[in-house]
Amino acid sequence: MAKKIAFISALGGQGTSLSVVCTAKAAASAGHSTVLVDAGGFGGTLAYMLGADCGAVMNLNDAALGECPIEEALTDCGENLRLLPAGPFSERTVSPLSVEVRRVVESLARECDVFADIPAGTLPDCGMAGCFDMFVICSRADAISLKYSSMLCRIIRRASAQTTHSCEIRLLLTDFSPEGMKFGGVSDIDMCIDIVGAQLLGVLPHDISAHESAASGRVPDEKCELMRYARDTARRLCGERVPLDAVRSFRLLT
Repeated sequence: MAKKIAFISALGGQGTSLSVVCTAKAAASAGHSTVLVDAGGFGGTLAYMLGADCGAVMNLNDAALGECPIEEALTDCGENLRLLPAGPFSERTVSPLSVEVRRVVESLARECDVFADIPAGTLPDCGMAGCFDMFVICSRADAISLKYSSMLCRIIRRASAQTTHSCEIRLLLTDFSPEGMKFGGVSDIDMCIDIVGAQLLGVLPHDISAHESAASGRVPDEKCELMRYARDTARRLCGERVPLDAVRSFRLLT
């Protein structure tokens, strides 16, 4: 069974969608068959970021409700990367906590790695904890974001304890800069880890060019700083040993 990874945040504005797009894109570029699942239900944030918002006809709602085969709802977004887009927000929008969505994820994971974007503020239940192999908590490195991320971490652990399935929890620091961290009342990265109580997966830097690309419906350039760090994050998720001190640039961590 391939990995099923949920990217989640306790608060909005933590950069979860951009993080999951860049990390999944990096995994696909490394040769891993990857599917992005947009469980946000707000009309297709990931599709827009990938420049695929005009090509999708069927979506997660259709696949989850059995109105089309899952394969028909997938959109090609480059080599080894496909997207299962969210449908328009309506009374028929399926919840990311629903049994139907979990069945879709389980089905996709038989053949590829699944990266799911879970809406901010979603509180995982034992069913969700039993579906995913890993939860990646995306958080900015400021005291408020980290405090709420810590609460989310505890909720995931409690939900996982009620299942027979063991899921991992990792912390991904997003939109990171040393200046922003200190302005947010945090002294160093070790303090971020201690507050949240989860092992650090990676650090994604503040990158204006990447944000501008996403806001314009384009995947960030492969050579931009954010994508360089996303590649190391993807390598760790795919089982490679990539120490944080082997990150290409030490500027973020000093």
